[in-house]
Amino acid sequence: MDVEKVLGELLPQVPNNIFSKWLAERVSLIWLDSDDDRLGMTRFEEGPAELVRRRRLSLDPGPITIGLHPRLVEEPELLRHTLTHELIHASGELSHSKSLHDAVDNIAPGVSISKSPILQEMREEFLGSARVKTWTCSNCGYEWKRSTVRKPLRCHKCARPL
Repeated sequence: MDVEKVLGELLPQVPNNIFSKWLAERVSLIWLDSDDDRLGMTRFEEGPAELVRRRRLSLDPGPITIGLHPRLVEEPELLRHTLTHELIHASGELSHSKSLHDAVDNIAPGVSISKSPILQEMREEFLGSARVKTWTCSNCGYEWKRSTVRKPLRCHKCARPL
């Protein structure tokens, strides 16, 4: 899979943010280490204080590096989703806000965990190292093994909120 080609396809679709007009010239792609626990990362090379200044004055952000996990080439849909997410960060949307997630879903919808071996492995790694191994209902005392990353909303037995 040609990641540069995917980058070229995604750049015109990135929403207009403070740094959007510089993305084509400023973004460079690298591969993260294969043992990295992130799927992607965005780094502004100028540093945080300078980035705040450039955002406030609407100046060129300087070089921007997007790192992608090398296993993403195995799953093209997950690669597109992750690269889109990082490009929107690079455009100036620095927080994980609703607008960021909505924009990513419009351009490259997320991949279901059931269809992604990479996401399944990441979930298993997380659950293996998580401090909480079981959930217990404070109402009925029912206890069950943790099988999801998120805390369940309700008890599996009595259906009361946890």
